[in-house]
Amino acid sequence: MRKVRDLKELERYRKTDKYHRIGGAAAYKKSSGIKVSAVLKVILAAVCGFLIFTFIFTMFCGIVNAANITGIVLCGAVILLIVFSPLSKKNAALRRISIIAAVLLCLFTVYSIVISCFIVSGMLNKPEFEPCTESAPPTHTVIVLGCKTINGYPSPMLAARLQRALEYEKEHKDTAIIVSGGKGMNETEAEADTMYRYLTTHGIDGSKIYKEDRSSDTWQNILYSKSVIQLEKLPETVVIVSECYHVYRGTRNARKEGLEAFAVYSDPSPFILTLPTYWLREIFALSRDYASDILVKLLPFNTFSSSKN
Repeated sequence: MRKVRDLKELERYRKTDKYHRIGGAAAYKKSSGIKVSAVLKVILAAVCGFLIFTFIFTMFCGIVNAANITGIVLCGAVILLIVFSPLSKKNAALRRISIIAAVLLCLFTVYSIVISCFIVSGMLNKPEFEPCTESAPPTHTVIVLGCKTINGYPSPMLAARLQRALEYEKEHKDTAIIVSGGKGMNETEAEADTMYRYLTTHGIDGSKIYKEDRSSDTWQNILYSKSVIQLEKLPETVVIVSECYHVYRGTRNARKEGLEAFAVYSDPSPFILTLPTYWLREIFALSRDYASDILVKLLPFNTFSSSKN
């Protein structure tokens, strides 16, 4: 049926002036290819335009970092390549620049897709513990990773993490909880104190919550939480609670510290427009972690330490 439709379309095209002017069936195929290419370019430009909008939106929310700045530059470069592609065919120097830029952008895209697969694998690494709705000795430990607080109250992102911890604890009463986060810049108290108050206010028994109030980044969250686990003799099987894009790095660091790690993540829908910024930021953070691991192996002495966010 498709072949018949193609033949009918070709027959109609043969009757047009363009067919006779350009030259037969080959011209028809070339014209179809150009149309497909143009549509793909429009779609790609629209996607990049939307991503630029999300990066700028995130900036207006007060979140300015290397991720949204880099995202704007990369997406803008793609749009410029599309807009100036007709000119590059006529100018050899511009064509060489366009090819180099396109290759670099493709390599970065492929690399980002690979890292994103790791991030998604962390999202799928869910615990499979049996539900327990009655108080019982802890069989595993929940670690809620800290985030920004505002005048002693959780930021929307931290509140989403804490809400997910509440939901998990309701189904698994046989868990201990570590709230992990120190006092950051412009914060009135340690994030752990704010998190503890939020959870106890919402009904969790304070005796099963342990504070880790020294950390300032993800690596320290895990490192210092492990110290709490050892000091309080808590289970070394842990469930990391954070955002969907962040739990892979949390569980990866936990496994490096010798903990058996799973993850649950907060609902990303309220922050969907900021997701591209944080996802790209996570790609950068993981890239830095991988580079750190390589340097540790290459250095003759194992003293390399990186600050991880």
